[in-house]
Amino acid sequence: MITAEQALERARSPLAALVAERERSAGSRMRAYGLVGAPLGRSATWVRKVLGRAPDVTVGLHDALNIATLYARVCARIEAAADKVEAGNNALREDLHAALLSGAAAPPSRAPGAAHAEASAPRRPGRPSVPALAPAHARSRAPRVPADLTDLPLWQAAHQEE
Repeated sequence: MITAEQALERARSPLAALVAERERSAGSRMRAYGLVGAPLGRSATWVRKVLGRAPDVTVGLHDALNIATLYARVCARIEAAADKVEAGNNALREDLHAALLSGAAAPPSRAPGAAHAEASAPRRPGRPSVPALAPAHARSRAPRVPADLTDLPLWQAAHQEE
């Protein structure tokens, strides 16, 4: 047989985990109390009192079951998201492995930052980026950045045909 205090202790741990998870997404602990309490049919004050071990709060059987159900749903959602990320990582590893085996110089087509990297490429790759407010003498003395990897002396020395 389980006492009311034992039921309260069993409900407190998943409830605290739910509040912590909602706090990360909501950015506020007080808002998280309300976001956890709403699907349980309870107020933010009730959730705060349960977690704070207030003597005037009770956790009924239906509350404990609702907390367990909500906790299971959140855990399932987090596991599904982790599986999706893992599948994406595995696909990227396969692409990287295939690219390394084929000796391709271009990044894989499924790379998540590939489109962003192309969009943020400098307009003039031969000129270094200098802030617009830099004095004129600072812009003129800036070292020249090679436009291509093959322009670097180390690359040329390593790939010379002898």
